Amino acid sequence: MMRLILFVFLLAGVALAFASVMMALRAVAPANDTRKGDTMPKTFSTIAYVLLILLMFGIATGWLGAA
Repeated sequence: MMRLILFVFLLAGVALAFASVMMALRAVAPANDTRKGDTMPKTFSTIAYVLLILLMFGIATGWLGAA
């Protein structure tokens, strides 16, 4: 059990180090001020929103998820 806890701490340390390096790289990178807006097609976004609503309805009513 102690090895498992140490492994989880090691994994958390690696994740923290990775996040720190990524934040440092993002701070050094030049700012990108070009705003492109939404590049997703309208029909695709509509289908995605409908599927999201159906997924939320299915989870809320119990049709999906744990029994």
